[in-house]
Amino acid sequence: MIAYSVVPYLLVAAPPIILLLSVMLAGCTMTRTDPVHQTRLYSDPNSRAGDELTKELEQREVRAELRRIIDEAQQ
Repeated sequence: MIAYSVVPYLLVAAPPIILLLSVMLAGCTMTRTDPVHQTRLYSDPNSRAGDELTKELEQREVRAELRRIIDEAQQ
């Protein structure tokens, strides 16, 4: 008999839950057309991702070298 007392609450809660799930699923399945959000692959012939990675690694190397020089000067 507990099931009979739960039915009204389920009827009230079901529509918002269904709406929430449908919005979440629709948001997950939407395709992105904005080029900013597109995944850049290293294997793409017109991709600059490899160049950006190389540039970032070179910048990190320069920063590490500058830190080493500053640490040596402070000691």
